[in-house]
Amino acid sequence: MFLRNYWYVAAMPPELDGGALLGRWILGEPVLLYRTEDGAVTAMKDICPHRSARLSAGERDGDRVRCLYHGLEFGPDGSCLRIPAQDAAPPEGLRVAGYPVAEKWRLIWVWMGAPEDADEALIPDFHWNDDPDWYPVGDYMHLDCHYQLLADNLMDLSHEAYVHRGTIGTDAVSETPAIASRDGDHVIVERIMPGCPAPPFYQKLKGYDGPIDRMHRIHFDPPATIMIESKSSPSGSNDPDDGLEYRVLCAITPETDDTTHFFWAVPRNFNPEEPVTEMMYQGSKAVFEEDIDVLNRQQEVLDKVEGAADWQNIQSDAGAVYARRVVEVLLAKEAG
Repeated sequence: MFLRNYWYVAAMPPELDGGALLGRWILGEPVLLYRTEDGAVTAMKDICPHRSARLSAGERDGDRVRCLYHGLEFGPDGSCLRIPAQDAAPPEGLRVAGYPVAEKWRLIWVWMGAPEDADEALIPDFHWNDDPDWYPVGDYMHLDCHYQLLADNLMDLSHEAYVHRGTIGTDAVSETPAIASRDGDHVIVERIMPGCPAPPFYQKLKGYDGPIDRMHRIHFDPPATIMIESKSSPSGSNDPDDGLEYRVLCAITPETDDTTHFFWAVPRNFNPEEPVTEMMYQGSKAVFEEDIDVLNRQQEVLDKVEGAADWQNIQSDAGAVYARRVVEVLLAKEAG
């Protein structure tokens, strides 16, 4: 059901502060993440190999993790270092399997596939989130829906006019056709909206009180990494200070067949002052919460109503359909 030989975001760095043991299900597997005393991040199966207790429910002793069922201790490489009341060396097979892990773009990534294929050069480009010329906000959210429902939502922004009409949506988003294209495994959806009304959130951010020229360009890379370019400026203005530009960085990580981890960031290249940062955070969070409400209800229908997934596609679905086809082909390739 899931592509494995890819990097997935597993956590945001603050989640590992203070010596925390973070247990998180990823692709249906329990994963333990923690930061060692030298600052490195380790990732391993969140299962004690003795009797399958969750190691994330254990405790730290330096870089060791102690299982709080029978007290076995494991190092960050997964090796068993101590068994209470047993002087003999631990059996060779008594160890915890690990996962390749990397910290990049202010996110923690884990490789769920063959360890020998893990190449950090394959981590998606989210450099805006770690660029001093851009000012990011971001957070983690949990969804009770299949991960591709969230990908569909982000690939077709025509819903902004209805789901987000009080924040970032106007009729121009739904009434202007988008152009979708596919280049190998990469999918792009572009919508250009000249001379359209400014949505309420943009009016608050930049004081727009007249028509604006607006553009969305959405980039999809499998399994479910999405980067949205958003640019706006007053119609007829050539002043770069009038522009409103930001990126929406979306890392979608399947938890189970019908639950999803969502890590998002919205870096901007204008006005670094704290009031604007807080406004960007609260505004972005509110928009995503509106999406989550729709998507969780959508999953509820799909779970309970037979035939509800017999969808009829319309023109605005092109980007989402391309993205699903990419994943289908790659799943078949991995299976083969």
